[in-house]
Amino acid sequence: MSSSRFTSTLHQRDARTQLFDGYDVSRSSSPSLGNSSNGTPSGFRAATPNSRGQYSDSVMSGLESQNDHEMEGLTARVRLLKDITVKIGEEVRDSTKLMGNLENGFDSTRVRLKGTYNRMMRMAERSGVGWRVWAGFFCFVMLLFFWVWKF
Repeated sequence: MSSSRFTSTLHQRDARTQLFDGYDVSRSSSPSLGNSSNGTPSGFRAATPNSRGQYSDSVMSGLESQNDHEMEGLTARVRLLKDITVKIGEEVRDSTKLMGNLENGFDSTRVRLKGTYNRMMRMAERSGVGWRVWAGFFCFVMLLFFWVWKF
């Protein structure tokens, strides 16, 4: 029975650290972080309208390119998060399958042991020797094996 549980690399933090690789606090849109002298976050161009409230084409183009660049970064991070959640889902499914197999194995072992115990008790009753004698004999054999194994 082979399981990917034992060959999993999800315990490594590579995928999570990749989310924040290249993240620059100075490019953050938070006004309290990385502000330049004119009050805008550093790395971004100040966008001020003219007297009629209109923006120039170069400002609009610059804002669009900044927006596209940030969207690409967010898209990559979302894709990475999706991949991580898919891997977590696969790991959960594999673990659930493994637990189900273990439960079935333990259940079949319990049934076998119960049958063996019942057969042993029937044999002890038929032989006329009490169960305590059989238990003592079993302990003696186990001690003999232990003694041979150790010495």
